[in-house]
Amino acid sequence: MKTIGIICEYNPFHNGHAHQLHTLASEYPDALRICIMSGSFVQRGEPALFSKFDRARWAILGGADVVIELPTLYSLGSAQLFGTGAVRLIQALSIDTLSFGSETTDLDQLILTAKRMDCESTQNELRSYLKEGMSYGTAFRKALGSEMLSTPNALLGLEYIRAGLKYHPHLAYIPIQRTSNHHNQTINQELPSGTAVRQLITTTNSIDMCSALQAAIPTPILDDMIHRIASGHYVDYSRYHDMVHMLSRRILASELERFVDFTEGIEHLWLKAAQQPTWESAINQIKSKRYTYARLQRMGAYLTLGITKNLINIAMDEGPQYARLLAFNDRGRQWLRTKYDIPLIQKWAKAPTQLNNIGQTMHHIDTLATDIQALCFYNEAKRLGHTDYTYTPQYIK
Repeated sequence: MKTIGIICEYNPFHNGHAHQLHTLASEYPDALRICIMSGSFVQRGEPALFSKFDRARWAILGGADVVIELPTLYSLGSAQLFGTGAVRLIQALSIDTLSFGSETTDLDQLILTAKRMDCESTQNELRSYLKEGMSYGTAFRKALGSEMLSTPNALLGLEYIRAGLKYHPHLAYIPIQRTSNHHNQTINQELPSGTAVRQLITTTNSIDMCSALQAAIPTPILDDMIHRIASGHYVDYSRYHDMVHMLSRRILASELERFVDFTEGIEHLWLKAAQQPTWESAINQIKSKRYTYARLQRMGAYLTLGITKNLINIAMDEGPQYARLLAFNDRGRQWLRTKYDIPLIQKWAKAPTQLNNIGQTMHHIDTLATDIQALCFYNEAKRLGHTDYTYTPQYIK
């Protein structure tokens, strides 16, 4: 084993992420740790709290060797799209092993369950449950008869293996036990959740926040993160929500139905809810068993970024068209000399000349995602556009 891929968001980087990287470093000291990280938008269906440039730097300081950006078309997707895009990027970069956090580390059971996911009988049951109005996760759990899918990281792990069986059959797996509660909103665990850290940063006064962050963030990263917070270089989600709300009010139903996940006439309910005074009240009016909060958030992001059903279908067929390098260290520097199946992008401005039409579209969406995230930062001075074009991959010794 020479390379271990870690599919991640680091939204933001905390002790739980450091634990995974340090465990891998201890058990596989000769293997390179390559992070496939979501960029400016994450699977929650909204901008990441901090820029991808900061998060990539923190990943290297926390134990990674290389950080590659997962294109927005995949990072925003449901578990299947997210996992498929990331695994296909891993395959294109000839990474031979994938490690992921999971509430269960029984690899044989994970692989067996993943193999059942595409069985005709499972898919038939899945479609039947979806027609009853269940969410994707609930429907899949019932179709498989497995409570394994009730935990978010195990579900992602299954989607990684499912994609691996199809696109990267020789990929090896290292599941690492996840002990923290994914949805816990308070920092009262040894390894906190990303939800808890985001909640702390966005709702707590500065003195209490800095004290609490000491227990959640690795020491090499802590001062840098606090500086970013103090300088307002993080997302004010009320700005983003107002943006989605405004776009929802100005669009027509016939236009809305072009975007991903707008099915079954929900565009009419969406437009009616857009008349509510806030995005939060609008989304609460639409939310149901079938249309969960996370799915509605992603739909808002698809609208904001102009991501259509047709574009997603092409992205699923073609896979990632490039690997954008964000950060690396001395160990990672050696790996950069490897040959890959897709372009390794270091200079953003030159990238389109190396890409086909779908690759250029992915490039445009990634640029737009970064520009919109920047527009949502607290500090007005940090809201500059086209920072992708001025960024050089960070070499951290």
